[in-house]
Amino acid sequence: MAQWRVIYNPEGDTADVVAYGAAVAEGRIAGKYQLSTTAVPDTVIVQRSTRKGIITGADVRVDREAARDAQIEVAQAPRQGRNSARAVGTVPLSELMAKGSRKLDAAPVEPDEPAVILYTSGTTGNPKGVTLTNRNFHFQLNTVVPSIIPFTHEDRVTGVLPLYHVYGLANGLIASVNSGACIILVPQYSPQNLLDAISDHNATINVAIPSMYQHLLTVARARKTSIPKSLKFCVSGGAPLSMTVIREFMGAFETQISEGYGLTETTSSVCCNLAGEGYKEGGIGRAADGVEMKVFNEENQEVSTGEVGEICIRSDTVSPGYWNNEEATRESFGEDGWFHTGDLGYVDEDGVFFITDRKKDLIIRGGFNISPREVEEVIMLHPKIQEAAVIAAHDKRGEEIVKAFVVMTEGEVMTEREVIDHCEANMAPYKRPKIVEFVDTLPKSATGKILRNELRGETTDKRLIEREV
Repeated sequence: MAQWRVIYNPEGDTADVVAYGAAVAEGRIAGKYQLSTTAVPDTVIVQRSTRKGIITGADVRVDREAARDAQIEVAQAPRQGRNSARAVGTVPLSELMAKGSRKLDAAPVEPDEPAVILYTSGTTGNPKGVTLTNRNFHFQLNTVVPSIIPFTHEDRVTGVLPLYHVYGLANGLIASVNSGACIILVPQYSPQNLLDAISDHNATINVAIPSMYQHLLTVARARKTSIPKSLKFCVSGGAPLSMTVIREFMGAFETQISEGYGLTETTSSVCCNLAGEGYKEGGIGRAADGVEMKVFNEENQEVSTGEVGEICIRSDTVSPGYWNNEEATRESFGEDGWFHTGDLGYVDEDGVFFITDRKKDLIIRGGFNISPREVEEVIMLHPKIQEAAVIAAHDKRGEEIVKAFVVMTEGEVMTEREVIDHCEANMAPYKRPKIVEFVDTLPKSATGKILRNELRGETTDKRLIEREV
């Protein structure tokens, strides 16, 4: 088994570009994880390690002899400063570059050996380390990507997405390098920084998440900034993109937005609703080259065209499983090679797939299944509403009802009654929200996914390490 090469670079800059490639070239496993502001969520990452160790601050006293007797490794963080001690087992990038040779002999590796381990966002449970192999990346970049994203060596691609996420890594950084394109790194995201990067460097491809497109549109119009016209192609992924934003952005920037779909477990994109002819509103597109996609019922049988079920994927771009987590691997990766995404949807007569929701997020009211996304799309048609998220709440009888969290457009004022009246005029009675709560912002993951578990109040963290008394 190849050794780990852990990339610890919280700020994120050009060092990541070198570190990822160098780790794989050395035949090691690259790993980068966004540490949270609290210690609790990170304990799950530690628990999946099979080696025992202690990570301490510079001034913490550790009984190293006792640790050695217990076969526990000790890593002590250095004091800060130019001449301070060096963190255990690390090499500063400046030193690496100064002593580096122009001659490169990449270590031979097997196609199915792990190349990178990325952790899922944990929106439906504990974060899981997804093992991505050399074969996964090679197939994604040389078979899947060329069929859905038109990268060429002449393109200039915005690198604004975090590289600890598969979307920014596979479809941003590595896809650009693989095609010989120029990647424009935006180290600190803000709408203005991204807009400036597009304008200053005449970016031709923008790979971003939905909220970024909404931000770009708002800033460009509110500040009457000159809207760059160099973009020839835009990709949105990581979460659903509102139809309203798609239309307005395409009109303002005179470009096309294609909405992609993929997961960490599929090395990112597996299909894309390509802009132009054949584009279907609300869809995620057809399966890319080399990818099989089907919709299965609870008995793992393929359902009829138009029938909702779980979307499953089989391809060489699909991960072999979760790092040191056999139980989760068995639950999601079938013996027949089909990966169960946990996303509900259907496929139409033209082979275009549509996502209706995550399994866990379904709301059941009076025997009817309600898709939160469908309700959210209707709510956001109101001109005073910027964003909305819908979850299941409970009435006095304990039955599920629809609750909506609404973020109003800046400067607008409205009442709960207005939102409910808007819904009554535009959707079936059983789908209408019974409760409306106005909020300043919606909780989201780093890739823009709404964290409905936080809206539901599921704040108990099950990832704490239990102490033995």
